[in-house]
Amino acid sequence: MPSNDRQTAEVAVRVDMKSPEVPVVVTNVDVVGATAEHKEWLKEMRGWLIVLATLAASVTYQAGLNPPGGFWQDNNGHDAGNPVLRDGRFVKRYLTFYYFNATAFATSLVIIILLLNERFYKSEARVAALTLTTMVDLMSLVGAYIAGSTRDMPNSIYIIVLTCFLFVCVIYIARVLPNLCFIVLFMMPPLFKLANKDWLPVTEHMKKRVERAKKREKDEEERKKAGKASGRKRRCYCCPCTKAFEYDTDEEAGQA
Repeated sequence: MPSNDRQTAEVAVRVDMKSPEVPVVVTNVDVVGATAEHKEWLKEMRGWLIVLATLAASVTYQAGLNPPGGFWQDNNGHDAGNPVLRDGRFVKRYLTFYYFNATAFATSLVIIILLLNERFYKSEARVAALTLTTMVDLMSLVGAYIAGSTRDMPNSIYIIVLTCFLFVCVIYIARVLPNLCFIVLFMMPPLFKLANKDWLPVTEHMKKRVERAKKREKDEEERKKAGKASGRKRRCYCCPCTKAFEYDTDEEAGQA
């Protein structure tokens, strides 16, 4: 018997040595789903950035050709065609408006050109760079508006404080609103049906998030029902005499 075991072991070793190595690919469904959702989110973000950059480019282009205060129409002590703000006592305010507006216009064009290339948008580092460029674009728009909309410093300070306050509020709402939207759609199936029919402004990422949560809830309920059904098959608890066995852990563990 020992010799047979030794021969069997040797044959198994030879088979293992001669058999080619077969690579095993393990696929995680959650990881693949997360990657697909991330790509979809990048695609949606690309579309929104293009819309935002196009709007900013058109606004800054018009503001550059028609600056606040307009142009001089005569030559009475000034040159016709020059900006009114530049020749008056608001030279610094005009220069502030000019540089902020030019920066916003240039960054908008850069964003549009970069987003036309899909390869540039597939890298997360480049997406972060585009996000930073978009922030510079928006801040330049705010600076140009502050410099061109008023001539008084108190009013400018008021606009700056209001902008900072609203920015903080928007950041906070952006962090809380997705969770609130998820809770409402999960607790109210009619609204979720309307969202699936595109009657509500809900992103595809949020729809899939709610679908996954509902699927997990359904699976959990089915597991609980299956557990109760298997317990009922082992013993009937309909009789008051056997009601105590429903809570007997020793019987379930086989120690009765």
